[in-house]
Order: sequence, then structure tokens, then C-alpha cells
Amino acid sequence: MPLVLGSNLLASRVQLAMGRTEEETRSALTRVATGSAVGRDGDTGARLALADRLRTQTRVSSVALINAQQGLSYLATTDAGLAEIDSILTRMAELASQGANTTFSTAQRSAFQLEFSALGSEIERISATTAFNGQQLLSFGSGVTLQVGITSEVDSTIQVGSIITTLETLGIGAAGGSLSYSIVDETSELSVSASQLAFSAILSAQDTLATQRGAIGAATSRLSASVDLLSATRETLAAAESTVRDADVAQEITELTRLRVLQETQAALLAQANQVPALVLKLLE
Repeated sequence: MPLVLGSNLLASRVQLAMGRTEEETRSALTRVATGSAVGRDGDTGARLALADRLRTQTRVSSVALINAQQGLSYLATTDAGLAEIDSILTRMAELASQGANTTFSTAQRSAFQLEFSALGSEIERISATTAFNGQQLLSFGSGVTLQVGITSEVDSTIQVGSIITTLETLGIGAAGGSLSYSIVDETSELSVSASQLAFSAILSAQDTLATQRGAIGAATSRLSASVDLLSATRETLAAAESTVRDADVAQEITELTRLRVLQETQAALLAQANQVPALVLKLLE
């Protein structure tokens, strides 16, 4: 190796290596301090973009999970109203069955009719007052759309159709909430006939109600499956983001130890490299 005074190439190379080691050390210290393996420099820009996308998907899946859970609450409230109406229809069927029996007196039949009419009014009241978050469930509405996915595609939504349950839709009343059937008439024979017609209509109304509750049950099962999937998806996305974004502290500490040893070695080499020009003075002695 030639000996020159104008330049110390060996020292320059060692200094260059020391600069790179210093930069690596700063990066490792930053990763340990922040707990993040990605920054906003060019080296980790792609990883940062991926980590940010995964974080967005994780948060969106959390919102979708809340949407699905709200949908379950919506359906549970609807089914609670339908269950109460079903209980009322059962009692109305009992009254109609009693009215079809000729052993009851006129006064007893009048009592049956009062309860029968009151129960019909109660069905209409339940239909009008059953609501979720201010939205009527059984007397008005076009159903709901639930966003339960992490994309804007149609497959990310679940449609729940409207469940209108009034005396009219059940086939036992007219528009406005008036009951169309009675279990009392002018004579005992006519009362029996009226009760039999009412009994048949009530059973038909229960069939209609059973179909509606079946639709609610199907939607509930679907949403429950969506909740399970979204819970698993959220955990998977969070784990994937952690893999990309989070720093392995143990690995970074090991790397810092290596870099410190390397820095000490480079410092010693730089000291030796700086002694090379002194050899020229030795030649001049």
C-alpha cells in the first residue's frame, strides 16, 4: 500500500463504515424506543403502507362487528314483540274456542268478548310501540341494511326485510286497527259460528306470525355467524399488523449489542488508520 500525505483512504473508509453503523444504531434505538419496526423513511415505506392498511381493516372490522351486534339487538327486539303477540293470539284462540261452546251464558260470552277485543287492541298497540333506536319495527319500515364486511361490496351487507305485524297483516283486522272478528252474536248459535270463524282466523294469524318469526330466526343465525367471523377476522388482522409493524425487542437488543461492538472495533481501526501518515515521518527521519 502506498504511503501518501494528501489523503488517508483507509481512514475515510473506516469513517464511512462508522457512519453507516451509527445510522443503523439510531434506527435500532428508535425501534426499541417506539416498539415499531416501521418508520416513514424509504426503507420501510412499503411496510408502513401495509401496516396502515391492516390497521384500517382491523378498525373497520371492529365497526362491522358492532354493526352486526346491533343487528342482533334489532332482531331480538323485533322477536320479543312478535313473541308477545303470539302469546296474545294463543289467548284469543282460547277465548274463541270457549265461545264455540254452547254451554256458556250470554253474560259469560260478553266477558269473553270484552277480553277478546281488548287483546286485539293490545296487538295493535304492541305493533305501534315496538321500536329500536327510534325505528318502528312491526308497524312501519322497509327493513334495515347492515354493513358487516370490511369492503364496500354488496357481499359486505346483510339485508333484513321489514316485519309488519298488525291486525290487518295478520288477517284478523282492518286498516286502522279495528278487529274484524267477534265471538258474540245475537243468538247462541250465531255466536258459536262467529267464534268458529274467529278461531280459524286466529290460527291462520299464528301461522303468519310463525313465518315471520322464522325469518327473524334465520336472520339471527346469519348475523350470529357474521359476528363469529368478524371476531376471528379482527384478531387475525390485528396479529398480521403486529407482525408487520411491531418491533421484536429481543432481536433489536441483540442487534444493538452487535452494533456497539462493531462501533468500538471501528473506533479502534480509525485510530490505527490515523497513524498511517505518521509512517511518512518515520521515513523522513
